[in-house]
Amino acid sequence: MGRSGNEADGRRRSQDEPVPELYCPVLPQVSLYAEELDARIIDWMAANRLYERPEQLRRYAGSGFGTFAARVCPDAEWGLLLLFARWLAFGFFYDDEFFDEGDSSDRTAPGAEAVMAAISVFVPDGVPPGLPRLGASDRQHRLSVAVELLTETQEAARPEQFGRFCTQMTLWFYSYLYEPLVRSSGAPLTVTEYATNRLYNIASAPYVTLAEIVTGCAVTAEELARPDVRRLSSLAAYEMAWCNDIHSAAREATVNDRVANLLSLLRSSGALDARQAMNEAVRLHDQTMSSFMSLEQAVAGDASTALLHYLRILRTWIRGHYDWCRETLRYSVRAIDTG
Repeated sequence: MGRSGNEADGRRRSQDEPVPELYCPVLPQVSLYAEELDARIIDWMAANRLYERPEQLRRYAGSGFGTFAARVCPDAEWGLLLLFARWLAFGFFYDDEFFDEGDSSDRTAPGAEAVMAAISVFVPDGVPPGLPRLGASDRQHRLSVAVELLTETQEAARPEQFGRFCTQMTLWFYSYLYEPLVRSSGAPLTVTEYATNRLYNIASAPYVTLAEIVTGCAVTAEELARPDVRRLSSLAAYEMAWCNDIHSAAREATVNDRVANLLSLLRSSGALDARQAMNEAVRLHDQTMSSFMSLEQAVAGDASTALLHYLRILRTWIRGHYDWCRETLRYSVRAIDTG
C-alpha cells in the first residue's frame, strides 16, 4: 500500500511541475482593488450558493477571481470592476459544475440542459408569449444570479455593446455542445475541430466586450468589423486558449480526463509523449502571440482613439490572463487534496 501511494504521489508531482514560460511581451498591470475584490467575490459566491461542496468554495477562495479581474481591467472603477469579477466567478462556476467537473462532458442530455438554461437568460425578452420559459426560479442553474448580472450590465453598456455581449455569451454556451456530441457518436475529437470550437469556447469574445463596457471603451461596431481587427481579436482569443490549455492540462487530466484540451489532443493525434505535447503547445502559443504582436502594430498605425483603447484591452487581457494562470491555485494539481 505504501508503495502504491508513493507512486501516486510521484505521478502527481510530475503533473504539477512548473509550466514553461510563455512568450508574452506585454507589461503587467493590476488594479489596487485586487485583494479587496478577492475577498468580496468569495463572499458573494457563498451568499449566492455558487458552489456545491465546501471544498469547492475553498478552491474558489484560492482561485483569485478578483485578482484576475484586477489584472485584465486595471483601470476600471470599483463598481464596474466588481461587476466584471462577478461575471468571471459565475462563468467559472457554471463551467465547473455543469461541464468540466460534472457529468455533462460524458452525457449529452445534462450538457444540453445546462446550455439551454444559460442561453435562456440571453434571449431578448424571453421566449414567445404562451410558451413556458426557464425563469429566475431555476435554482439548479443559478439563473437568478445571471439575470441580476445581466440587468446591471445592460445599465452600464451602450445598446450595441449589450446586444453584442448577449450574442457572444450565447455562442459561448452553444460551444459546450461540441465535445459531448462528438463523444456520443463514438468519433474521436480532432485538433482542427477542437481549435475551431475553442475560438468560442475560451469565452474571450464576451468577456472582452464586458471589459469594453466596464472600462468605457467607445470602439464602434464598424471598427470591430474591420477584417484586420477581427483577425487580431481571434489571435488574442487563441493566445488565451493555448495559454489556458497549457496551464490547466494537468489538473483537468486529474479531475476529469475526458475533458479535451490542446495537449491531450496533440498526444492522441500526433503520437507525442507528454513533454513533446507540451513543447508543441508552447510553440503554437508563442507563434500565435508573435502573430498578434505583428498585426497589432499594423492595426495601431491608423487606429482611432477608441480603437487604440480596444487594443489596450486585448493587451491587458492577454497579460492579465497569463499572470493569473501562473499564480492561481485553480490549476494546481496539489490543490485537489484540499479542494
